[in-house]
Parts: sequence; structure tokens; C-alpha cells
Amino acid sequence: MSSKTISFLYHEVTDNPESSGFQRTGALPYQHKVSHFKSDLKLILKHFNSSEDVTTFPKTGNKTTLILTFDDGGVSAVDIAEILENKKLVGHFFVTTSMIGKPTFLNAEQIRGIRKNGHIIGAHSHNHPSIFRDLSYCEKINEWRQCKEILEKILNEEVTTASVPGGDMDLDTIRSAGEVGIKFLFTSEPNFTVYKKFGVLVLGRVCPKNTTSPSEISRWAIGKGFIRARLFRAAKEFIRVRLKFFYKIYVKKNDAPL
Repeated sequence: MSSKTISFLYHEVTDNPESSGFQRTGALPYQHKVSHFKSDLKLILKHFNSSEDVTTFPKTGNKTTLILTFDDGGVSAVDIAEILENKKLVGHFFVTTSMIGKPTFLNAEQIRGIRKNGHIIGAHSHNHPSIFRDLSYCEKINEWRQCKEILEKILNEEVTTASVPGGDMDLDTIRSAGEVGIKFLFTSEPNFTVYKKFGVLVLGRVCPKNTTSPSEISRWAIGKGFIRARLFRAAKEFIRVRLKFFYKIYVKKNDAPL
């Protein structure tokens, strides 16, 4: 296993935000213009020769590993995949299966095309519940299983990777993913320490917004600034737990992807 694994989380990359992904207030900060994403990628690649396929883990040695991930399954994934291919990079695309074939989202043929070009297709739940951790254990299982089965039918291969929708998770989120056969689970925790729980390899990610500065992207690429990002997540968790009622109202109103 690499001593450090730096995973970046993006959503939509498009110059026409209304053409791809979830069309809601909470998604707006995660809509990146193509030039913005390419600039981020250029900064990141100053420190890496390539991005890695998580399914090739575990690895050994002291090299820091770069992983690029993209959540939701918006149709801009087709263009993102092409940008990565031009740089000989691999991406992980996590699909919300209830949205497959709907306007602004990938269809089955596009999903197969992205996979055929060497990228990883993974589960992002079936319905994208905004607060995943608040689901019952049975509901968590159903979200993972339904998503996984739909993708496996499309791809005609086993799906072993997933990312947590909504960003809020607990131990049962990991346990339920492992129960349905997920082996690699990406969270929204800003952390480069990889750990194994319930047979699942769990990887944290940093998530640039369209307002994230180039200097912050560069710092994340070398494994710095994670403490500050974790403090921000911890503050959000404090609000979620202590002001649960109001937090749910906010999430429901904005339906934010993180």
C-alpha cells in the first residue's frame, strides 16, 4: 500500500452547467468550467506522472499515489474521460443509477464507452440520498445493491468500487458496502491515509469547488492543507449532530452533493 494516497473529487466539468448533472442549488459550487478543470489538472500533474486505478491496490513502496474521481454520473463525464485519455490518465466515475438515461445524465451506452476506454465505473448509490448515514442499515444495503446490480448488468462485469453520496457516513455505511461486495470505498473525508474496515479499503478525498484557489490545489497535491480541510468537515459534522433538525432542512432545500 502506498504510504499516501491523494484522491481528488470532482463532479461536473462543463461550460454549460445546465447541460450536465444535478440541477440544484447545492450542486453549483461543484460545477467546473473546462478551462478551470484543465488548470487544476496541470497543477496536480506537476507532482505526479500518472493517476492510478484503485482496483490495482494494494501497492507497496513510499510513492504517493494520485487518484482522480468524479461523482454523480452527469453527462459531462464523457468529456472528462476524453480530457483524461489525452493525458493518459485513468479516472473513476461513480454513477447514481436512478438517473441513468435522464436528461443531463449518462446513458448505458455512454457508461460502457467510458469503461471501454479504460476508466473505472463505480457505484454512487441508486437514489443519491443526501444524508446517507441517516438511512437504516437495510436501506443502505438496498441503495448499494441496486446500484451495483444495475451497473453490472450494463457493463457485464463485477463492480467493486463505490463512493458515498452526500458525504455523511458512519461505520454502517462501510459495513453495508462491504456486505454487497464493494471492495474500495471513497468517502468525502479529506484524508490521504488509507485504511481497511469490514474488508473494505476506505479512501478519503479532497473536493475542489469552483472557487478553490490554485494555491490550495497545489497544496493538496503535495499532501498539505488536509488538516484545515478536516477541520471544516468536523465543523460541518458538529452542526449536523448538534443542530440536526436545521441541518436536514438545509440539505433538503439545497440538496447538496457533499
